[in-house]
Amino acid sequence: MRPIWIALIFSAVLAGAWPAGAQDAAARYQALLADAKAGKPVDWQALRFAYADSPGFSVFGDGADAPRKQMNAAFQAGDFKTALAAAKQISDVDFVDVGAHIVSDLSDQKLGDQDGAAREHQIAVGLLRSIRTGDGTTKSTAFTVIRVDEEYVMMSVMGMQVRRQSLIRGADGHSYDALDVVDGKGGEHTFYFLIDRVTAAESAMLKH
Repeated sequence: MRPIWIALIFSAVLAGAWPAGAQDAAARYQALLADAKAGKPVDWQALRFAYADSPGFSVFGDGADAPRKQMNAAFQAGDFKTALAAAKQISDVDFVDVGAHIVSDLSDQKLGDQDGAAREHQIAVGLLRSIRTGDGTTKSTAFTVIRVDEEYVMMSVMGMQVRRQSLIRGADGHSYDALDVVDGKGGEHTFYFLIDRVTAAESAMLKH
């Protein structure tokens, strides 16, 4: 789900739209990615941030749109083999897509692959924990995302239903998304997400 203020921006990442140091970030990302795929200990936040700073990053995750739609439809229909295959396609293009790892975890469980489920669960938990840089209840304790879809995945995992999303320009110079949500018992809450990397990626796109 994309808010209006993001949907108005061009969805294609243009060549050459990245700041100096992007190639270094790409190298860091590839090194961390290799460790993550090998099952080695990895700093998941560093992995996500390096990806967000690298030339291959898409702030909208557009490179995996088709398999993402297929994954969601298949999972909802109980076709876990197809859902898993689509999730793997997403991960191949966009390894830090936490939703794909969650679906892989659950699909592997349904298909009886406990080792695969455990591996995907570990990745999903690592990514989610790296987003949770605070309790999210105030701007000073906001979660930190590199894409808006991470906000919705986090709320879903926490059992929250999003009612409204608002963009806030903080007096501290940072940008935040505020999500008004309802929990399973009908309780209303607001969670804050630091979106500086989202706005930086958008600004880079608009310069070219």
